[in-house]
Amino acid sequence: MEKKLMMIGNEKGFMVHATVTALEKAGYEVMCVNPDIDEIHREKYFPDIWILYVEELDEELHKVITYCKDTVGGRGAFFYLIGNPEDLKEVQKVVPESLIKRAFERPLNNADLIKELDRLVQRDELGEIQRSILIVDDDPTMVRMIKNLLSEKYKIYMANSGMNAITLLVKNKVDLILLDYEMPVVDGSQVLEMIRSEPTTKDTPVIMLTAKDDKESVMKVLELKPEKYLLKSMPPNMWVKEIDDYFRSLM
Repeated sequence: MEKKLMMIGNEKGFMVHATVTALEKAGYEVMCVNPDIDEIHREKYFPDIWILYVEELDEELHKVITYCKDTVGGRGAFFYLIGNPEDLKEVQKVVPESLIKRAFERPLNNADLIKELDRLVQRDELGEIQRSILIVDDDPTMVRMIKNLLSEKYKIYMANSGMNAITLLVKNKVDLILLDYEMPVVDGSQVLEMIRSEPTTKDTPVIMLTAKDDKESVMKVLELKPEKYLLKSMPPNMWVKEIDDYFRSLM
């Protein structure tokens, strides 16, 4: 995990500025953006760590909180909060506890925040943080089934089309892509071509998913030279085994 993070807070505020300065001195690259959905969305890269600095709860900030909940939940980012106890309680009514890595009360001791982030980065470097997998399939039932099977051990991202997958990959790095071969509009082979044509994703491993097990169909999949292919019809317990075995093969 890179030492990069997004700080959402009043860029001109004294406390936000002090925290950003402390983080930068500790070696973190900080993308500081105002609490504005359009401004956040314009960022070209979303890091793995998000920090929301709550100074004053108003209607606009409530919209930002909802946006963060939806975006962080979909991308598997680590989400931190900073605010006074009353405001933090209000935020936690909107954002599920499962999505909040930790909430820090104001006044903030920047050393505590840096220690927490350093621990997170170190755990990632030691391989103690879950690997991330992007599932790309237009069948929502299939996506939910795979997610339910793998989410206990892996951080899961989901996309219901090839274009949604490419959009997600622009701002998120994943360890593995499970890519459906048969999809409408943009099929798996086209998505794979786009993945391999982009410098930031060309080395991301891809496992193709196919519902067809006849020789001709399998050969078409293998011609694309994915890391491997998996049949959608295989027993549920085999999904975890196949993915576990793949990651073990990299060690």
